[in-house]
Amino acid sequence: MFIKTTRNASGQTYYHLVESYRDDDGKSRHRTLLSLGRKGEDQIDNLLEAIAKHRDILTAAEMAKAIDVKDTYILGPLLVLERQFESSGIDKVLDNIAKRHPKLGFDLRQAVFTMVAARFVRPGSKLKIFEHEQKRLYPGLVNGDLELHQLYRTLDILCEHKDEIEHDLFWHDRDLLAQPVDVVLYDLTTLRFESTVNVEGTLRRFGYSKEMRSDCTQVVLGLMVTPEGIPLGFEVYPGNTFEGVTVKDIAMKMRDKFKVRRFIFVADRGLFSANNLDVLREQNGEFIVGMKLGVFRDKHDIYYDGSKLKWLNDDLGYHETEHKGDRVIVTWSKVRAKRDQKSREDVVNKIRKKLIGDGTALKKLATHSSYRKYVKEESKAKLVLDEVAIAEEAKRDGYFGIITNIKDMKAEDVVANYKTLWEVEDAFGELKGTLKARPVFHWSDDRIIGHLTLCFMAYLCEALMTKSLRDKGFILDTAATKKKIIEQRPLTVVEAMRELNEVRAIPVTLRGKTTWVRTDIAGNANKLLAAVGRKPPPKVLNLLARSSDL
Repeated sequence: MFIKTTRNASGQTYYHLVESYRDDDGKSRHRTLLSLGRKGEDQIDNLLEAIAKHRDILTAAEMAKAIDVKDTYILGPLLVLERQFESSGIDKVLDNIAKRHPKLGFDLRQAVFTMVAARFVRPGSKLKIFEHEQKRLYPGLVNGDLELHQLYRTLDILCEHKDEIEHDLFWHDRDLLAQPVDVVLYDLTTLRFESTVNVEGTLRRFGYSKEMRSDCTQVVLGLMVTPEGIPLGFEVYPGNTFEGVTVKDIAMKMRDKFKVRRFIFVADRGLFSANNLDVLREQNGEFIVGMKLGVFRDKHDIYYDGSKLKWLNDDLGYHETEHKGDRVIVTWSKVRAKRDQKSREDVVNKIRKKLIGDGTALKKLATHSSYRKYVKEESKAKLVLDEVAIAEEAKRDGYFGIITNIKDMKAEDVVANYKTLWEVEDAFGELKGTLKARPVFHWSDDRIIGHLTLCFMAYLCEALMTKSLRDKGFILDTAATKKKIIEQRPLTVVEAMRELNEVRAIPVTLRGKTTWVRTDIAGNANKLLAAVGRKPPPKVLNLLARSSDL
């Protein structure tokens, strides 16, 4: 049975309902069952609409009239974050905390999940989350009606339970017998505020800014991560804190809070001092710390002796000596040598320009630490380049020192552990960049710590996703990107999340009944779902189901 069109002598087109049959001779014939009217009339549409009332059939024309699509909601990032909240132990930790606040009046886990999700979708203030961002998220997984005071109250609770959160996440799904040693990478950074006044609390203070923003108050953030980039914990210090005094806090935290039997503290040379190393020894800690070789002038002949180098490869060599009973591994790198040479040449070229400048420029040469070591007084009124000092400095190009009290680790393994410090720098980059932990918009100490605890949990999710992508070896699908990439490279969470942000949940209303459907998931977004062990939900979503049921 089918619809047949015919045209009469005057050119008018008619519709007929026709069926096929075979006559007595077996030949195929057509016969008209019903005339459906002339083209341009509504008879055929009216007929199909009448039939559809009794059978679930829709024409494209009727669907266009009956369907209603007003909004779309962000779904993709929520799917992977739901999985990470479960696998990381965040769900369990928040559930335990919520039980101790029975009169809270709102779902603590939902509030934390909403704010973490917002940091991946469009980071901003809690006010923006309240006014805009929570309403853009798929309501099947997020409560879009949280009040502003509930978001702030959540930060207070996170601050109150910060140490417990770090401890429980550290030991979540961890085999105590299989973890005899923990290598801890540690570094500090500064986070600025949109404030020039430090009147409330003890944390917001002016100090040396690693962001070169001396016009803003700040806090100092100390972060601990594993060599794989998984964050372990953090501490917040007043913005005017000298980074060296933070070491004791971190060492005590590893011993008393995390209760590890043996930990190796890895930090860059900004934390190198005799006092800091003594503190680590007092806490039964072992250390691998960058060493400032240049300050030990009496040992330059030993430290900068290239004839002692043992070569790990064509570009990297090392030799071992000692300092007050500790091992010192001196490394030389071709890449570092080129970088040191270029850095020095840039400074020397600036000095040459200033030497022919005015008196103000000359004064800066005599007082600026980066310039002073390369100039000397030829007379009271004249400064010149110190060619001897420049030549001596060139002899130290490429050298770097590492000091350690570990006796049972090979020198090359000490170097390898130290080189993983880039993971902390990468963590700071993600916290400040992707997750936009700063500028901070809170003033009280508790809210500041609560905000950073939230960011810590968000970065934990990202770091675990990154590890999953690395373990799976997923490569960036360039067909799904607009950028032209010549060489294959590993897929990152940022790139996958960018595509997941485009995966939407759509409420479709048809004849007064609303059904939720999702858009397609493909390319890099699908790889991230696979990496974290999450199957894509069906095309038709069940609004009332938790993500594990989708």
